[in-house]
Amino acid sequence: MELEARFTATRPARKRGSFGTPAFLAFLALLAVQGFHLVEHITQVVQRYFLAIPNGSGILGSVADIEPVHFIYNAGYLGLLAATYFMLGLGRNGAHEVGRPAFALLTFTLAFQAFHVLEHVFKMIQYFQFGFQNGTGGIFGMGQGGLAPLFPIPLLHLGYNAVGYLPAVLAFALLVHRRSFNGLGGDSRR
Repeated sequence: MELEARFTATRPARKRGSFGTPAFLAFLALLAVQGFHLVEHITQVVQRYFLAIPNGSGILGSVADIEPVHFIYNAGYLGLLAATYFMLGLGRNGAHEVGRPAFALLTFTLAFQAFHVLEHVFKMIQYFQFGFQNGTGGIFGMGQGGLAPLFPIPLLHLGYNAVGYLPAVLAFALLVHRRSFNGLGGDSRR
């Protein structure tokens, strides 16, 4: 099945070139979910490093700033990434479906997010080991139990979330551009 059928309208009632397909909607959902998560981490860094709030917990506050919530959120984002990846046909046809740049960006994002979830698995183990203590180091964080403590946890996770989001945004832009300007459901004369 071509990218057009996955990323543009497949229902007869919709105009050719519409963006209402499940793959498109899943991609929008993952961008919205991770976009909010990134804003949450930016807010946390601003609170802690610029506003001098020692326990700055972002927009949602301390209710959401606990390790089990982070683990579930990141695992959910990984699931949404994987679903979108396969709905776009990338598990079968790879770069042929979406072009090499978008394929490479989405493959990198998926692999990186899998690593990010692994980081949270380590943090969950440490969370239980240290008596339900938040702020554990995970793999590279400078917190209790950090395996190779290289970075302050708020900055590290801001970086993780940016790296797990920005390539997906760029891939989305490339897919929309390819569909709109290269004859994949839109007017290629634009």
